[in-house]
Amino acid sequence: MRTVYLCIGCAATYLPPESMTYPSHPDVTASPAHCGNPTCAAATREAVAMSGLTEEKLGELARRAAGLEGDARLPRVNRRRARGSRAAAAPSGGRSKLR
Repeated sequence: MRTVYLCIGCAATYLPPESMTYPSHPDVTASPAHCGNPTCAAATREAVAMSGLTEEKLGELARRAAGLEGDARLPRVNRRRARGSRAAAAPSGGRSKLR
């Protein structure tokens, strides 16, 4: 399965070649943290300088935060009832004339 990357600068998803080099431009390599936009590249360089992490690690953290890598996280839902209210009825658990 191929890795889908997430740009730190613009939050766009992109899919570079598996070898991370472009066949038409062998001297250009794809980044695991930003797309081809120059402003995103500048934002990523600044994030690398501020955090002290590598581009690979920042890309991995961005993918994990977006849910593209690792275990899928379920949203946390507050299941507590309000005070004084009844519990929700179960399916076919309501009262009827026949019961």
